[in-house]
Amino acid sequence: MTNPLWSSIRRSRTPATFALLGFIALGFLAQFLFGDSLVYSLGFYAPLTWVEPWRLITSAFIHSGIVHVMFNGYSLWVLGNLIERVIGPARFLLVFTVSLITGCIAVLVLNPESLTVGASAGIFGLFAALFVINRGLGGNNVSLLAIIGINLAIGFIVPGIAWEAHVGGLIGGLVTTLLMKRARR
Repeated sequence: MTNPLWSSIRRSRTPATFALLGFIALGFLAQFLFGDSLVYSLGFYAPLTWVEPWRLITSAFIHSGIVHVMFNGYSLWVLGNLIERVIGPARFLLVFTVSLITGCIAVLVLNPESLTVGASAGIFGLFAALFVINRGLGGNNVSLLAIIGINLAIGFIVPGIAWEAHVGGLIGGLVTTLLMKRARR
């Protein structure tokens, strides 16, 4: 007998989005079991970059609270369902992963003593990818630019938000998607 959840994920046109959401959910549930030790073990902390490079990725699956995980999860679900259908799961994961890494590199350069968690750098990279895709299709990006601007502003206004990761993820997603678009030609 097959599990209906796994069957629906296999039939999904956005399997990478569902997989990332699953890892985020597992990470958040694991935080209940292990508490802050998981944050300190998997969150991105710049001084440990060279000895524990996996933190560039694992930090995306740890969050600072229910509001943080819900915002990131919802954003990933909305953007992932749009973008992955257009560029496919492999390219989608490439944009998301590069954005996570460039977000962490921005934190490394601009705020090297902070501990950061969350998938926001990847989310901002997806915003950038959506911008490039929509522009390539001749779409109007005014409302998308407003959403990106508001979300960036929140990072600068609200304390404790790693705006550096947001900016780095946005740049990483933009560059990666532009390079993929150029390579396709």
